[in-house]
Amino acid sequence: MREEIRKRQNSDWSLDRLAAQRLLYRQAKSVEGLRLALILSVAVLLLVVLVLRVEPLSEAATIAVVLLWFIDQVALVPWVGCKKEEAAAIQQDFDCYVLDIAWPDHLGVARPTGDQIRELAEKARGAGVARNSLEDWYRPEDVPVEPVAARLHCQRVNCRWDSRLRAEWICLVRLAVSVLIVVGVVVGAAVEITLLEVVLGVAAGTRLLAWLFLEQRGQSAAQKRMENLHNYLSRAEADKGPATECDVRLVQSAIFEHRRTCPSVPDWYYRVRKKAYED
Repeated sequence: MREEIRKRQNSDWSLDRLAAQRLLYRQAKSVEGLRLALILSVAVLLLVVLVLRVEPLSEAATIAVVLLWFIDQVALVPWVGCKKEEAAAIQQDFDCYVLDIAWPDHLGVARPTGDQIRELAEKARGAGVARNSLEDWYRPEDVPVEPVAARLHCQRVNCRWDSRLRAEWICLVRLAVSVLIVVGVVVGAAVEITLLEVVLGVAAGTRLLAWLFLEQRGQSAAQKRMENLHNYLSRAEADKGPATECDVRLVQSAIFEHRRTCPSVPDWYYRVRKKAYED
């Protein structure tokens, strides 16, 4: 099984799928970055209105805030969800082929077509997705020879990578929240602002703070889910007895559901930590 996984994951068929899912996740993360930029612009806009205290500007700012929120919820959020689901389906197709697992028809998701993959893979080349960096997705020399054990190992590696990356990202988000609060308190004490100005300032930053807390909550739930799945796979790999191909298919379905619904980790942070995790 080890040799089969090595050959399958480095074939052009597999590399096309990895390049396609990298492109889709990159697009989704770019739009999530745009959503964060809109949130920051709302906070800045409200603070400017608070400082200037111009009535016409206040009315325009209110309309702008509502319009940006509408665009975010009606257009950007669904678009990101569609891209992530498409990327998750392509990565599921890769795993099903490489690990020789049946496609999970019970999930109600169509398997990606060859034309869809070719088009996305071509766009990925144009976007600078390096195919050589996608080779040996699963480190061949670490993969067990026995088929069920080999599949469990690869699934466990997926879960471990995801869980650790999210745990570190959560710490960074919490640090950002703490720094914002401390800086706000220090600056407020230094300039001796009034209680009313504190309330108005908090109101201006509510959208940003809401994003930070929701990001932390979503990432924490996703990280815990992957950690629990990783622990289950570690026990199954250690016992080398009760795990069956049915268990493998159920775990793969759980990984797919996680990929298509969980919040993303920004690409810049993924690239920063990628080399260290590979080492």
